[in-house]
Amino acid sequence: YFSESALLRMCKVSRSSFQQRKKSRLQEEKRLAEKKKANDELKELLRKISKKLGYVPGERGFKVFLWRDFGINVGRKLIRRLMDEMHIFASTPKKDAYKGMAKHDHPCTAPDNLVNQNFRIAPRKIICTDITYLYFGVLRTTIYLCVFRDAYTKEILGWALKNLMTTALIKEAYDKMMDKHGKELHNPSVVIHSDQGSQYLSTTFKQILEDDGFLQSVSARGNSQDNAPVESFFSRMKTAVLDLVALCRNFEQSEQLIEGYINSYNNEIYQLDLAGLTPHEFYLYCQTGIYPCDNYFGLKATKMRSLESIIRQKLAKAEEKARKMREIYQERSRASQLLRKDPLDITIEDQKLLMRVIDRYTKHRD
Repeated sequence: YFSESALLRMCKVSRSSFQQRKKSRLQEEKRLAEKKKANDELKELLRKISKKLGYVPGERGFKVFLWRDFGINVGRKLIRRLMDEMHIFASTPKKDAYKGMAKHDHPCTAPDNLVNQNFRIAPRKIICTDITYLYFGVLRTTIYLCVFRDAYTKEILGWALKNLMTTALIKEAYDKMMDKHGKELHNPSVVIHSDQGSQYLSTTFKQILEDDGFLQSVSARGNSQDNAPVESFFSRMKTAVLDLVALCRNFEQSEQLIEGYINSYNNEIYQLDLAGLTPHEFYLYCQTGIYPCDNYFGLKATKMRSLESIIRQKLAKAEEKARKMREIYQERSRASQLLRKDPLDITIEDQKLLMRVIDRYTKHRD
């Protein structure tokens, strides 16, 4: 064996160069070890996120959950590489459209398309709705899901699940939406947008919308892009729960599973397109201008007024203002009724005016 000095002389390498090279190698090994440790920690977080959601999201989904839940901001390329190393892949989207549903009788009976794919106007302005199908049990029993979704905040406002695809299915989902969010929707020019299914073009549903002061809009025939917000939600939902619903033993279990997913979607699943917020948080942000956080400059949000209470107060003030305006208009209407003249008196005055005109014309002719 040769000593270190002998090896350096044989290789004609200075001791300083050797030490520098040795130091660089140790630093590189340390850097690689730290990188591997950080990547292993990220992989563990990806596993936790997948378990929380019940399915494997894509790069965007992992990115926003790492940011919101763990305060870690990493690039999508790194997430993609880690997913490849873990041999996991984003859950494949399931096709949504139910091609067998009945259509209306004639194109002329359909309302106009008032939206024209311009969905992002303001919260609670464009409400999209549609019906899809799922199945459960060994016999793959078909069930139908109807949802009403705010196109701007992407929040599911109302939903219903039934064994038959009838107008009653739509009405139940609509009633749930109005019970929970009716005060938020009593604004002028709120549009309810759907496809041209016979249930949406039925006289019953049209009358419901007219009674509540909503405008009805429908997509063009065979154009799923005209109702993209709901189609997108159905695709995302089926990616997560379609195979799980098939494991349910009965209708009640299926309904419970769908309810759990919709609640999770509205309140727990972050979206990059919504500033990294959940759909419900994004609605609160749009209405109050306050970004939802756990604390503000060291003061916990739980000790402050909730954003929901601020919105309720705004809605109460708007409702009180509308009530006062209605009272003013009613008072004016009663006053105008009292000042209204008797029709017989008006007729007599008109006859007198007519006789004066005739006399003036007669004198001018003579």
